[in-house]
Amino acid sequence: MHAALSPLRAGDIVRIRDERWRIVSHAAHGDTSVVEAAGCDAGNRSSRARFLLPFEPIEHLPSSAAPRLVRPRRWRRFARRVLADATPAWASLRAAAHADLALIPFQLEPALALCRGDGCRFLIADGVGLGKTVQAGLMIAEVLARRPDARVLVISPAALREQWRHELATRFGLEAAVLDAAGVARTAADLPAGINPWAVRRIIVASIDYIKRPEVMRSLEALTWDFVAFDEAHNLAGRSDRAAAAQAVGRRSRAVALLTATPHSGDDKAFHRLCSIGDVNDADRNRLRQGYGGPPKLHAEAEGPRRNVGYPLLMFRRTRADAGIAVSRRTTLLHVRPTAAEAAMHAALVAYARLAWVESAGDRAPGAKLAMTVLTRRACSSAGSLARSVERRLALLQDAPQDGAQMHLPFVDASADDEEPGACLGSRGLRDAGEERARLQEILELARRASAGESKLAFLRRLTKRISEPAIIFTEYRDTLERLAAALSGIDAVQLHGGLTSRERVDALTRFTSGDARLLLATDAASEGLNLHHRCRLVINLELPWTPVRLDQRAGRVDRIGQPRKVHAIRLVAAGTCEESVLARLAVRIDRMRDALGAMPDEQGVAESVLGAAAIPTVGPSTPIAGTGLVHIDLRREAAEEAERLAGAKAWLAASDDYPGSRPVIARLRARRTSKRECLWAFRVSAASASDQIVWETILAAAANLAVTPERSAWVTRALLRNGPALLSLIEDGHARQVDVLRAALRRPIDLWVRRERDLMAVMREDHARMSAALLQGALFDRRSDRAAASQTALLEEALGHCRARLEELRACDHVRAGRCDLAFAVMLE
Repeated sequence: MHAALSPLRAGDIVRIRDERWRIVSHAAHGDTSVVEAAGCDAGNRSSRARFLLPFEPIEHLPSSAAPRLVRPRRWRRFARRVLADATPAWASLRAAAHADLALIPFQLEPALALCRGDGCRFLIADGVGLGKTVQAGLMIAEVLARRPDARVLVISPAALREQWRHELATRFGLEAAVLDAAGVARTAADLPAGINPWAVRRIIVASIDYIKRPEVMRSLEALTWDFVAFDEAHNLAGRSDRAAAAQAVGRRSRAVALLTATPHSGDDKAFHRLCSIGDVNDADRNRLRQGYGGPPKLHAEAEGPRRNVGYPLLMFRRTRADAGIAVSRRTTLLHVRPTAAEAAMHAALVAYARLAWVESAGDRAPGAKLAMTVLTRRACSSAGSLARSVERRLALLQDAPQDGAQMHLPFVDASADDEEPGACLGSRGLRDAGEERARLQEILELARRASAGESKLAFLRRLTKRISEPAIIFTEYRDTLERLAAALSGIDAVQLHGGLTSRERVDALTRFTSGDARLLLATDAASEGLNLHHRCRLVINLELPWTPVRLDQRAGRVDRIGQPRKVHAIRLVAAGTCEESVLARLAVRIDRMRDALGAMPDEQGVAESVLGAAAIPTVGPSTPIAGTGLVHIDLRREAAEEAERLAGAKAWLAASDDYPGSRPVIARLRARRTSKRECLWAFRVSAASASDQIVWETILAAAANLAVTPERSAWVTRALLRNGPALLSLIEDGHARQVDVLRAALRRPIDLWVRRERDLMAVMREDHARMSAALLQGALFDRRSDRAAASQTALLEEALGHCRARLEELRACDHVRAGRCDLAFAVMLE
């Protein structure tokens, strides 16, 4: 029926859109009225909504329905459901029991820390294959379980966006939107004019390379986020637009999680930049604002002064041993004897590169050293790849200015791009240009001759014929991948590299995982986030990368939780070359320290060892770096207890029914070991904030002996009449104690969250809500921004409005009180 036929009052129970709601307020406006309601069912219990009547179909339900007598089997299934949904404490995980995953205690720790209010910045730096995506998914599910209107943003490499969407949907039942240029256009086409596509979805997955665009950052300036996850966060530690965008988004987020298996690459400054994401202290903000002059100063609002206090970064770094998972990987180093042509090529190249390394000095040093590093890495990859790069270098040197002036390029992680290196090869290496061209011509002839019959490719042909099981073969460059595919043309193989579209990537992976292809030929640029342990256990490295930590990332594609067999990682090494003398020895050292944080040499350090006079880099655990705010937190005991509770809840859910309407159920059971009649009562009790938002809901139980002999049709009524006053008094006392416990538990996290909210507001005022300013050149865009001051002020007010609403919610939680107390189920033992 409609509300017009049955007047609504505060406290009434209604059904709207197939869900039960409790009326909070009802305001009439002529023939229409607005109803504000709080959810009563499992799916909407933490929600509040407004409905417009009579346009919304509504059914008035009895507010105090009598218990329904059911058979014992039906009662058990209902009781299991009620108990499974209840939580023993406010910080207990609420969504994990409904997730489709095996509960491993260590994976619950970050979500527990988030729910307990231990911090608002998290670094999940577990080893490869230990389920960092699952841990972030648990955190996302818990945020949304507590605040259904929360906004979540996942920022990942472009190749991992669909995987994130799939994992959230299949494991947690959460619908995420993947937004890129096409996705934003599709979403905007279905929205009224002026509605921001980024503001209409609860969960958004986007790539960092799309987010970093100034026009995209501009569209985020009116928004705040309740939780942001940065996947493969080590890619955000450099001095780049990616890092600037990550910092800007992190300063708009109430909670931030950084996911990476390699947080420390050996560069302390890069590690410090990584650890600063999401920290909103003054020093960090002022450093990032350098270059565009900063926004106009605004007055402080009534929320109170902001304290200049940083936010600790809670770090979770677990190894397989810490997680109780046996190490089941066998690494094999296979020395491949090069042909005479290959040996001559390597010898000539190393002699030239080391001479150029020594002669490089002054302004020419960085560019020349980078060029020598690229050529040597290309030679380790394949002779054909080297020949192409030498040809390009000769052409660039021919066109370069005679003084050799070149833009200096930093050493970069080549995993970000698997294309053939280009402009970095244009820096002169030798003082004598004629000698340099002569040496390069000699190397080119040797490389062309060696490419006619490469020893590693021949070895791989023999190896793959002997091995009948599926395998992944990694190489560093896309053109080497093409040569590898040609050499293995007789075997069903698919390629995976950075030049594929999302659709092509999915098709290639589907062919491999379905068994249509036996070999997957991949580059590092396309391998991040792959989960192939159900299909494969063998990884072959065509060459050793000069960023050695990537060896572990490659093997981690198949060495993951759930891999039932021993993993084999094979590394091919060209005997008698720098691969054998330096890289292989370094890789062995890193294997021994694979789970240590830090002290892993970067590409520049490896290059100094291969081409310079430096010793092989040391490998070992790093010491804590001052100023990073890293805090190690140990929740192993709490996580083990929570995993045990959740395992029981999942078992109950598997053998339960959905809630049968709004009526509690009651049953009669025969107890073999008692001569008394006893009734057990279970009440669903809640604690609500001052704004009537349910903060927590649990179950309180009580027992009472029955001194009467009830008839079958009247025993429920008689039991309630006889035991009602004492029973309700007992429940009310327990309810009050639960509220007192909740108040104490909320005190510290609310203080943290209020401080965070005020800091977010301070950042937005000081930056005038700008997020894209650090990504734009001031000389081109500052005047345009000044002309749009009114528009920017509107964006600022909208963003601040989200924070004010959140502060009101938090203030309301300072005054939690006992909420509803309803009978859930009962049973009579006789």
